[in-house]
Amino acid sequence: MSGSELERTGQKPTGQDLTEGCVLCGKCLEVCPLLAATGREELSPRAKANLVQLLGRDPNALSEQDAATLAGFCLGCGRCKDACSQGVDVPGAVSRLRNAHPGWKAWVWKQWMERSKALWPKAGKAARVIPEGLAPGRLSGLLKLARGLGREPIAPCVRVESFPDSLRGTEALLFSGCTASGAAPHWTTAGEAICDGLGLVRINAAFSCCGSGLATAGLLDERLEAARRNVEIWRSAGRPLLVAFCASCTLGLAGYAETPALAGELFQDQAEAGQWAGSLTPLSSLLNSARFVVSQGAPQGTGYHRPCHLQGPDPDETLVRGMLGDRELAISKDCCGFGGILQLGAPTLSAQVASRCWKKLAPAPGTLVLTGCSACVLQLSATAPEGIQTAHWLEAIATNDRR
Repeated sequence: MSGSELERTGQKPTGQDLTEGCVLCGKCLEVCPLLAATGREELSPRAKANLVQLLGRDPNALSEQDAATLAGFCLGCGRCKDACSQGVDVPGAVSRLRNAHPGWKAWVWKQWMERSKALWPKAGKAARVIPEGLAPGRLSGLLKLARGLGREPIAPCVRVESFPDSLRGTEALLFSGCTASGAAPHWTTAGEAICDGLGLVRINAAFSCCGSGLATAGLLDERLEAARRNVEIWRSAGRPLLVAFCASCTLGLAGYAETPALAGELFQDQAEAGQWAGSLTPLSSLLNSARFVVSQGAPQGTGYHRPCHLQGPDPDETLVRGMLGDRELAISKDCCGFGGILQLGAPTLSAQVASRCWKKLAPAPGTLVLTGCSACVLQLSATAPEGIQTAHWLEAIATNDRR
């Protein structure tokens, strides 16, 4: 539901309907990264559900500033939603709450996301020379992310010896996502080279943001506009295979068809929504039967960070294991602390979650930690201990353009 729709219909913008049914069982407390890192139950999903219910009953129970502040204290990872047996959707309710109480953070995040191609490269370069202590407190989180944007690519450590040919001649669109488009064009180059190796017939397209980062920040109208553009590009191209290499983008794109209200806005009918869902494919899953060779100069220690919003099988993890063969792979399943707009409202909370993630992984110096989520790459790069490299798995693969 978009913000404008809420205004037109007069429905409560707090997301009260998404938190009905909470039985206070505490399952969400067991999986919340923010609670685990801080020990503060007032930041837990259950507390947010109570807040949303309170505002639904009495919109004046909190001041505008207090409501906006409390709405900011959420990572949006979705673990609580997946753990809830009653279907309570706290991240969705927080998104609506943020939509109803936008404030300065929403405005800054909108500029950050919608102008990524112009802002991110410049921010990455500037962050290399600006001491962390000089950044205003409200922008310190963005400065850390910008350091991740400005890092140098790692040296490839594996090459593809042979590609599967089951998809040869299949038309496909490659969805690169905001990070690749704005700050990591080498990801797109590598993704295109892999698609070419697979024999896919690539259709060029200028996609918009997937919208997941916009939705988490409460920018629901902007998410809907981006989604409409992306669906129209896919539709105009003849509804081909839609390949993505960012786990967050894949999740965001899948939500177009999985969310009934959104699907009704975007697709001609249920059949087209089903076509969209069926066409969406992680790039990593297309390399399951590829053969890889690890270079002699590959890092001795390797790790993999599993994005916290993934609850089922992770095709990126499967690929990384296949790439590295019999090498030992340390796995991190803890939230990296990215949190999107949380970087603006509460950067210290984001840092606490990141610190817990690294302490549990405890990588030795020289370890390379890979992941398939662009947001996780930025956060891990910005918070990694000294001597630890982090990268998207695409960077580890040598292509014709990067040997």
